[in-house]
Amino acid sequence: MGTESINIGRESRWKVPSYSDLRYPLSISRKLNLPLHKGLLFFHDIAVILLSMVFSFIIYVHYFNDGKPWLSLLIGGTTIFLTLLWFMAGKSLYKYQVILDRPKHVIALLKAMAYSLFILVFISFVFKIDEVTSSRILIGICYLTVALIFMITRVSVAPAIYFWMVKTKRINRNMLIVGFGKESIERAKFLKNLENSNFDVVGFVDDGSLAESDLNNDDTIKVLGGIEDLEEIVKKYKICDILVTSNYKREEKLHDIINQCNSTRRTIHIASDFYSIVNQKVQIEEIGMVSSFRFHPPRSLYIFHKVKRVVDISASLAVIIFLLPLWLFIAALIKLSSPGAVFYKAKAIGKEGNEFGMYKFRSMREGASTKLHEEKVIKMITENEATTKIQNDPRVTVIGKVLRKLSFDEFPQLINVIRGEMSLVGPRPCLPYEYNHMSDWQKKRFSVTPGMTGLWQIKGRDEVLFNDQVVLDLYYIEHRSVKLDVEILLSTIPVVIFGKGGG
Repeated sequence: MGTESINIGRESRWKVPSYSDLRYPLSISRKLNLPLHKGLLFFHDIAVILLSMVFSFIIYVHYFNDGKPWLSLLIGGTTIFLTLLWFMAGKSLYKYQVILDRPKHVIALLKAMAYSLFILVFISFVFKIDEVTSSRILIGICYLTVALIFMITRVSVAPAIYFWMVKTKRINRNMLIVGFGKESIERAKFLKNLENSNFDVVGFVDDGSLAESDLNNDDTIKVLGGIEDLEEIVKKYKICDILVTSNYKREEKLHDIINQCNSTRRTIHIASDFYSIVNQKVQIEEIGMVSSFRFHPPRSLYIFHKVKRVVDISASLAVIIFLLPLWLFIAALIKLSSPGAVFYKAKAIGKEGNEFGMYKFRSMREGASTKLHEEKVIKMITENEATTKIQNDPRVTVIGKVLRKLSFDEFPQLINVIRGEMSLVGPRPCLPYEYNHMSDWQKKRFSVTPGMTGLWQIKGRDEVLFNDQVVLDLYYIEHRSVKLDVEILLSTIPVVIFGKGGG
């Protein structure tokens, strides 16, 4: 796909893809809420993998079967099927910037198959199912068949079908832009000229920033009404997506606009510098090249919460039992190194702003003042600083420094997880004096159960500003799923092992 430049003023130029040169990636895809054409692609993948497996088994049985147990082969086939689908989603094979970019598509497919093969070998080794990996011919035929079919249907045919569907307006979605000014106009013009975008910009809603000079000599701009007319406009013009483009000087103003847009129950894309951290830290979806954070209409999370609770309890119990000798060793070190209790119970803020007692291994001297920490975190919140640790904190014991560096001091929070006050994954809880200095938009991170680890802990730890931490927590809340929780938990392990950001 070639590249052409469109002059949009203010000494900047936006480019039509080649997707390797994207400057403004669009949105973040929720895999459990796929558009119709992506849903069809997902079922296509299921069919291809199943057909490839059936074909491989037929060839294997007819020419190579040497009496391998069918149960073992069935386990191997099931592993291939599930892991391929899992890693195809994990390697962004349902994101536009991969689907529409042939080199990225091929590389992502090969990576997904390589990871799937690794898991197959791993399961065979751990559970000693030697018959699975010893059937190398069957495995080879299966993966080769999947690769060949995908190269034809996914890499070559799927993009052509997508462009045809966009061109014939079969998958186009009406988009409304909230916010008015040069930047909004530039984005609207750009989307109108972008051949691979399935968004049709129908007009603007004035959020109070409309200037008469913006309309001069520009008959392409259509202001449909003010922010107070939003719901009526959405119904009248059959709006599917709302793009909020203004870069407000205060986060509260932006979130007031978001709340008004939320009442329409449409997907909301927020193109604002306040959410730039998402683009930097998270692999997001790209189409239309407008950088945006995505708010989805409400969806049912009943099954997710039930699965999450079961995983929280079972995993916490397993870790406590497995690490019990380490817990006893840490307890002995704390007792021997300084007077005081082994555990420290702090008042913390959890879901919906409710207080609970958060357990930790004591890492400070008994009765140490919290004034130093209060001053630092209040300054961090009010001045939007990074959460760097207090260097050479005199309150921390020698053993406490090691525990904090390795995050071992937080192990007792598994008790809070079992009690339902915390989860393994979620936004971190905070102390009451931190909560009292947060603005309303920052407190939205407490709309879910807090976690022992979260997205900003693995993506930035203490390297990101406070507002960016909140944004990453909001991203998690909007896109939480079992898959995302597993990815965060797995990514937490090396962070803890190497002590990144601890201390």
